[in-house]
Amino acid sequence: MKRLSLVCGTLLLAALSAGCTSTQSAMRDAPLMQRETQIDQVYVAYVDGVAKQRGTRVVWVNPPKRIVIKPIASTN
Repeated sequence: MKRLSLVCGTLLLAALSAGCTSTQSAMRDAPLMQRETQIDQVYVAYVDGVAKQRGTRVVWVNPPKRIVIKPIASTN
């Protein structure tokens, strides 16, 4: 029983070490990105257009937003 727990512990430690090692190269190769939220102008225009055709008016209290991902710095 003690040998089984020793083997399981060793395998767990090896798996965790391998996982931490692989994340460093992934972070180094990926460009730095920044998330930014913007109002979804396409959807707002669509809803406003439909409302105008029906003779109603839309007042946006919480306008719909979309996430835009941009690079932080240029690598040129």
